[in-house]
Amino acid sequence: MTANSLKFMSRNSGARWADPQEIKESSAIKQINVVRDCDGCGIPIISDGRTAYVDDSDTHSLIFGSTGSKKTRLFGMPMLNIITQAGESFITTDPKGELYEKTSGHAAAKGYNVIALNFRDLTKSSLWNPLMLPYEMHHSGKEDDAMALINDFLGTLAEPQRRNTKDPYWIDMGMSMALAYMLFFIESATKNEANLSNFVSFLVGNSQPAQTDVLAGCTEEGSIANINFKQVLTNKESEKTFACVASTASAMFAPFMIRKSLCQLLSKSDFDIRTVGKEKTAIYIIVPDEKTALHFLISVFVKQVYEALIHEAQIGKEKKLPVRVNFILDEFCNIPTIPDMPAMVSAARSRNMRFFLMTQGMYQMEQKYGKDAETIKGNCDNWVFLTSREHGLLQEISNLCGETVLRDISGNVYSRPLISISELQRLRKEKGEALILHGRQYPFMAELPDIDDYAFKKYPPMPSRGTRLPEINVYNPNPVVDDIKKGKRPILFSTDYKRQVSDIFDW
Repeated sequence: MTANSLKFMSRNSGARWADPQEIKESSAIKQINVVRDCDGCGIPIISDGRTAYVDDSDTHSLIFGSTGSKKTRLFGMPMLNIITQAGESFITTDPKGELYEKTSGHAAAKGYNVIALNFRDLTKSSLWNPLMLPYEMHHSGKEDDAMALINDFLGTLAEPQRRNTKDPYWIDMGMSMALAYMLFFIESATKNEANLSNFVSFLVGNSQPAQTDVLAGCTEEGSIANINFKQVLTNKESEKTFACVASTASAMFAPFMIRKSLCQLLSKSDFDIRTVGKEKTAIYIIVPDEKTALHFLISVFVKQVYEALIHEAQIGKEKKLPVRVNFILDEFCNIPTIPDMPAMVSAARSRNMRFFLMTQGMYQMEQKYGKDAETIKGNCDNWVFLTSREHGLLQEISNLCGETVLRDISGNVYSRPLISISELQRLRKEKGEALILHGRQYPFMAELPDIDDYAFKKYPPMPSRGTRLPEINVYNPNPVVDDIKKGKRPILFSTDYKRQVSDIFDW
């Protein structure tokens, strides 16, 4: 028997609460004064509103709390201000716009590039073109990376339809059509034309069998676009079947068909997502929580930023970002599934990225991510619990805290949960009580201050930039099709086509 085994045999096997001093002395914890700039930031575990002990490690965190449990006021808002004190970047979802109201002024005062994607009020939003990153990747020789982003984008758009059907055939065929048209569009449009408004017009205006046949004939045999066009064209003999496929593809883009102002907002970008890991940047994604129609934009944006930052990290000398990027995703399980989320949380740490995932319960995550929920949970070393009525989550938290060994008045030894399900449901909201499972420490019961009880210097929110929505340059595929048919240009996706148009298109 080893000395290490003896050490564990001789110790009382009962669970216990961590002492505050143990937490403070943890190697991951940094002590900061919230009124000064600091060299560490993260989730607050101990705080009196002026001095805080935060987890500065590269670990991810899960914060559980039902609606009204003060997740945002106890963790979200204080954490954003602490992050800006440390000079790190962050990207946060902000359903009500209250994070922007409370913390954007603080970020601006610290010299941050403050960006608000405001889908509540489009006239107060920055501009972002979700097609620009895959467009630039495609035309810079990173076709596989561009394809992955396009697939993720289309998959996110199709998710509501897939969730509400028992026959995935039409969804799969609709995605094939959308992918074929998207690749044709990305290949042939100029940089100023590559936006969703033009793509939707192109798709809807050309999704009949005859036009689809013509477009397919303009693509290189064996290219992914050509393969998908041919798959769709297997249905061209039946007008009704083809119409159903086209309708399914068009339905994916319904949010862009009824809101011209949204298409204008998404027609160009006025910031570069690749700089988030190089300079201090604060990005707020304000999407109405009472309406879910635009929630897919959060998933698309988060995935695109992550992919862009992974690339930036890989080309860097140390294979990680110079400025750490923190993703604070409130209502994480109320947004559409983020593609490859398990792999993202696994790979983010070594690239200098962290995730803070706020959700109402475990059931939501399992419904959204299925078996992948276990991977996401397993990669989060910090778990915070505020309140819930979800029995499965309550039982899991209680089990993770362990059992304590006690002795009754007769000297009999017995065990009981360190904290029971009943006790978990009675944490005091007014005291800011939160049960924290931090790394390998024993469970800790914290009392955290409300954002208004912190000593942060108060700033008014950063004034809106008053965005003027741009006009859209119209895309017309006919000149490209005519030139290919007349032999003036090689077919799309061929090496010759790339070479011939390299001086024409702006990429």
